[in-house]
Amino acid sequence: MIRTGLLSRTAVAALLMSSLALAQDPAPASATAPNSSSVQKLAVVVRRPASTPMLAAAIAGTRIVAVGDHGVIILSDDNGKTFRQARAVPTRSLLTSLSFVDAQHGWAAGHDGLILMTQDGGDSWTLQHEDLDGDKPLFAIHFHDAEHGIAVGLFNAALRTEDGGAHWSSFELKPGASEDRHLYGIFTGRGNTLFIAAEGGTIYRSLDAGAHWDEVQTRNPGSFWAGLALNSGALLAVGQRGHVFVSRDNGSSWNEVASQTDQSLTGALQLADGSVLVTGLAGVTLHSGDDGQTFTAAARSDRTPLTVALPNGAGGALLLGGNGIVDAR
Repeated sequence: MIRTGLLSRTAVAALLMSSLALAQDPAPASATAPNSSSVQKLAVVVRRPASTPMLAAAIAGTRIVAVGDHGVIILSDDNGKTFRQARAVPTRSLLTSLSFVDAQHGWAAGHDGLILMTQDGGDSWTLQHEDLDGDKPLFAIHFHDAEHGIAVGLFNAALRTEDGGAHWSSFELKPGASEDRHLYGIFTGRGNTLFIAAEGGTIYRSLDAGAHWDEVQTRNPGSFWAGLALNSGALLAVGQRGHVFVSRDNGSSWNEVASQTDQSLTGALQLADGSVLVTGLAGVTLHSGDDGQTFTAAARSDRTPLTVALPNGAGGALLLGGNGIVDAR
């Protein structure tokens, strides 16, 4: 299998992190993570947190938390007007995903098989899991509640915990399958339904909060990177080369919707007015005012890659990406 999805997803990270030309003050070389068996070092300290390239973000209560390379995690308590860096993060690896279950408890995943946990809304983090045996990045993490979570990544890597991350164990989405796929994003549906956006036009679906999974193959020739459940119950899946697919039967079947772009798409958000905003590379955004039936495309003149959009507290969106906090709309 040609790993175009992996190459493109890795290229996104490389593109964003290549713009990390801002001045940085490294942590002392002797500083290491609290876990004595780990080789991780404390996160690099940056001078301008709001300008640091970010790959993922989440809302923790009323706080914005975002993660990027070198273990950098930034926080905002004023709807994105100002940011500060988290004070204790035990890694310098690339962080790719976040999941919070309340204002205090959250998890981050990333390269080196990393899973970090916070119990104070992102101010400080502890190392729960790592895998330094080869290149085993995790691309997505999701917690259903404070005890039950899953993380997924390269070559069908899938981990689960039932005790808040104190212990993680590997599992197979499709036991006995001869073909593995890269797993890029996790999103929720109705009730206990979970979805995983995957390589090769594949979407995995669980109707029981991740205990069992079905494989749904779409007509997408590329990889899905992210998804979103809309208020109506419709589902969006977006990804490589501008492909947008919609399901209106809880993920049993998926149909493509014209996106008006061939740029890869990184995430989606439903705004307070019910409209849908999709972010993408080269500064692309898509907008739908009809529940994902049609989209219009626009692009920033600076072509800054966009990775995620979050509610800004005023009915609009805060955009993050290659320049950190890119825009508010």
